[in-house]
Amino acid sequence: MTNNSLKIKVCGMREAKNLEQLCSIGPDYVGFIFYPKSKRFVGVHPDPALFKIPPAGILKVGVFVNEQIYRVTQMVDEYQLELVQLHGNESPAYCRKLMGLGIQVIKAFSPGGGTTGSKTLQSGSGIEGYKEVVHTLLFDTQGPGWGGSGQKFDWSLLKDQSVPVPYILSGGIGPEDAEAIGKLKNENLLGIDLNSRFELSPGLKDVGLLNDFFMEIRN
Repeated sequence: MTNNSLKIKVCGMREAKNLEQLCSIGPDYVGFIFYPKSKRFVGVHPDPALFKIPPAGILKVGVFVNEQIYRVTQMVDEYQLELVQLHGNESPAYCRKLMGLGIQVIKAFSPGGGTTGSKTLQSGSGIEGYKEVVHTLLFDTQGPGWGGSGQKFDWSLLKDQSVPVPYILSGGIGPEDAEAIGKLKNENLLGIDLNSRFELSPGLKDVGLLNDFFMEIRN
């Protein structure tokens, strides 16, 4: 996979002007966090106008943690989300229900193991239990709770793993990581997920820094 074929997702958006600026530099996905305990929570009743900012071609992702399925589908319909990203302990059956409703699913796993937070490669169901019921996996660092940690995990953990579906690399990716990302070799690496390392404050992205990083990754 060449660098310019990597998809770029920027997560944790909630400010309209900042989102407009971000969309002007062309990410592939923008993420909105619907988990109330997140510092980047989009709000209980976010302004629908926020979700109309991304133009066609930039996909909107709603991030959820152990949410009731009816609530996820409600948010998908209300805000016209193209994908949902699940960062809790959602089961394969849960994912299958969403897929059956025509909703594209990204499921977060943590390669480093642990007992809390996202699913791990060593957890009961494992990746094999999800390969038929998700579109994409996302590998993030194990944290003390649910959701992302803003820290890197050891990327070499993925080198010898058989990943049966496309995956997104997440967890503490920063401006200095473009070269290392370019050296990653895995046929199912779909893209990268950017968040806290490109922020001026929680939920407010440094678009100039992101633009420089986009250019380095894509060129």
